[in-house]
Amino acid sequence: MDLSALAGTLPLLFPLAFVVLAGVAVWWTLEQARKRREAFAAYAASRGWTYVREDPALVHRFTGAPFGRGFGRRAQNVLLGQHDGRATVAFDYQYSQRTGSGKNRRTSTYHFSVVATHLGVALPELSVTPENVVSRFFGRVFDSDVQLDSEQFNRAFTVGAPDRKFAYDVLHPQMIEMLLTRPDLAWRTEGDSLVMISSGKHSPALVEDRLAAMDGIADRIPEFVWRQLRGQG
Repeated sequence: MDLSALAGTLPLLFPLAFVVLAGVAVWWTLEQARKRREAFAAYAASRGWTYVREDPALVHRFTGAPFGRGFGRRAQNVLLGQHDGRATVAFDYQYSQRTGSGKNRRTSTYHFSVVATHLGVALPELSVTPENVVSRFFGRVFDSDVQLDSEQFNRAFTVGAPDRKFAYDVLHPQMIEMLLTRPDLAWRTEGDSLVMISSGKHSPALVEDRLAAMDGIADRIPEFVWRQLRGQG
């Protein structure tokens, strides 16, 4: 074996190997995306829903974080249908942001799962998000964090609501008890919808989990609150 000849070919083999590996990585990514689309299409069919690969209109459907941030906003793997008599939508949402400058400039893309269900009536704004030390400190300093009678709940969640009476009416003891079993959930009311957003991409299993959680929330909103929202009380 001519070792000198082999050594001479090594500089050529490394770039070729890199190209091959990059090609395999691209293929793998595309193949996984295809399998996800097929899984969503099958899931939608099993529920009598509609699957849409992408819907640009959903990028502007909701406000507040993470919507309206960055650039390259997309709503993909969209599921549309009726759940428990309510119009429901679920989709992957993403946006990108650039940080740094010059040689240190980089672009990061963020992914979120969004599940929303129509409640049939406009609701005041209410947000319930997992608590952390920073939000607890600033929420209590600026009196923007609604405090309930349950200290365990106050430690687990941050509650934001311009209409505090609405927050107190909705977050009654039975609602609090249920929410404490799911301290990972972040949800909010926006317009006529109940919305749940979490980091990462969604899956049929995640959608099912969020739908069950939203049923639990909607079913525990007191009837007198629904009557007031409909102008009947």
